[in-house]
Amino acid sequence: MMKPLSLLWALPVGLVSVIWQVVAYYVRFGQVNPYAEFRDYVWFFIGGSLGGLILVLFMNWQTSTRGRWSVLTAFVLATPVAMIFMVGGGLFGLVSVLIFPQIPWLIFTWIGSLAGKFLSR
Repeated sequence: MMKPLSLLWALPVGLVSVIWQVVAYYVRFGQVNPYAEFRDYVWFFIGGSLGGLILVLFMNWQTSTRGRWSVLTAFVLATPVAMIFMVGGGLFGLVSVLIFPQIPWLIFTWIGSLAGKFLSR
């Protein structure tokens, strides 16, 4: 049995979500978003941290290192899609920022978990 990961590992995913949003805006417009308020970034952090919880939970269900790598790879592949959903969610309101990015993270990570269980046999 592998040692379970701490739920605190979800927080770096929240931080990466904020950094991704800042960099994406900068790349697109050549400046940091002058209209964003601090609470906007807090919501991006919370949405990313929820995705990080998905990652940690699926990684903790794995019984092998190979399985954990499979889950992590699937999560990383889903991240660009989740970030697009997060920005789209911002256009639809606060609840969408928290829910929309979880959809690709959950689906891809679940598939990665199934692949990990298969690979660890």
